[in-house]
Amino acid sequence: MTDARSFRDSVAALDDADDLLTVEERVRNEDVAAVAAEALRCNGPAVRFRDTDGLLTPVSGTLAGPEQATQYREKPWKRLALARGLDADSTYGRVVDHVAGPLAATTDPTTDELHADETAANCYDLGLPPLEPGAPPAFTLGLLAVDDGEATQWLPARGTVRGPNRLRAVVPADGLAPSAETASLCLGVPAAATTNTLLHWLDRTQTGSMRPSTRSAAVPVATRDGRIVPATSEVVVTGTVSEAGSEEEAPESESMWERAMETAVVDLVVDTVAHREDPRVPVVPLGAPFADDIHLVGIAEAARLSYRVNNYWGIEPAEWIRLPAETCLGMCVVASEILYAGFEWQLANTLFSFSNLFDKVLILDENTSAADLSRPLDDIWVKAHPSQDWVFSEPSAPAATAPRYRTDGTPGSRLFINASWDPRWDEEYIAPRVTYETSYPEAVRQTVAEMWDSFGFE
Repeated sequence: MTDARSFRDSVAALDDADDLLTVEERVRNEDVAAVAAEALRCNGPAVRFRDTDGLLTPVSGTLAGPEQATQYREKPWKRLALARGLDADSTYGRVVDHVAGPLAATTDPTTDELHADETAANCYDLGLPPLEPGAPPAFTLGLLAVDDGEATQWLPARGTVRGPNRLRAVVPADGLAPSAETASLCLGVPAAATTNTLLHWLDRTQTGSMRPSTRSAAVPVATRDGRIVPATSEVVVTGTVSEAGSEEEAPESESMWERAMETAVVDLVVDTVAHREDPRVPVVPLGAPFADDIHLVGIAEAARLSYRVNNYWGIEPAEWIRLPAETCLGMCVVASEILYAGFEWQLANTLFSFSNLFDKVLILDENTSAADLSRPLDDIWVKAHPSQDWVFSEPSAPAATAPRYRTDGTPGSRLFINASWDPRWDEEYIAPRVTYETSYPEAVRQTVAEMWDSFGFE
């Protein structure tokens, strides 16, 4: 399989996997975000809205996932795996490796024809739903293609419709070159284009690296008015970049990627609107728990950190790194080989130096599974003693940007929790993990299974 899967193909894959709910009844545009947020809160499937006000079909939750605190058997990365062309049962490590691909190697995209056709529609005709009643129509998982003087640059973008021929977008602050006069906003782009772009800007703004390209062989590209855009984009809006209006009119809802970097607000005076037949566009209820932007940034940041950490010491000590959506990316969980006494302290400091999103690091034994979040939470108390394994820094660290409990910019403490066994201990002193299989003999387990079946339980 290939990860060159368009947005509409990924929606079809969700439908085939029985992870898509299609709402045939009419839904007012101002109610779409509320329905999407409720579906996320209830750990529901992705939602496709067939009948709304406008040309496009909104689809929510396409890259989101259920929480694991109660739904521990679920895999929050399953929808992203499908969108990247992987199997639904792909492991977390395989998904992260795919996302981190542009860091490891540069590949050139194939060239295709743009699938969207120019129309007479304006920005209001599209029917983008607002994020709350009374707010202007909004776009969330957008990609802004601009020329930096040498080549086309892709920027993550979200914003609002400010008129029939005007859009207001939030983009990375240093993403627009002074010479940039025109740009193309792409909506409904492949998941690989979104993760490539997030990976580039997360790494560029936090480490200064320019290495991971926003484009790769995973995303076929086309030329639109001299700029390179994803060929399968559902909607492509082209126009002139202009100075934004007053700051009070800037879009208020915040996407998770904005917490990792400085942003700027720009206006796009629209010249043309192109779209595919029956265009599908992702809708993200920004601010809702477990929304797509939280999962996307969590996995992109985990992919970036995994690559950085495993190329830092000359070996690959980290088995996996996760920024769980349940912690709103405020905690970094890493399963790693502990190379020597004190390595856990060095590992935590390395992670803090590479990312400003979180202020807590939880270190686990390398054989801990990434698929079960309850295990790490148990190990916090089972293996880590608060008096000696919970280590706080001096209260002079910069405030983490993902959590919302300290937003005034004042410094504070960082915390790392060492929930791994001491590498100096002999194995016979380390208690085996208690499981159902190791606690009861085979005969007892067989009897219980038969009784369970007789009661009609699954």
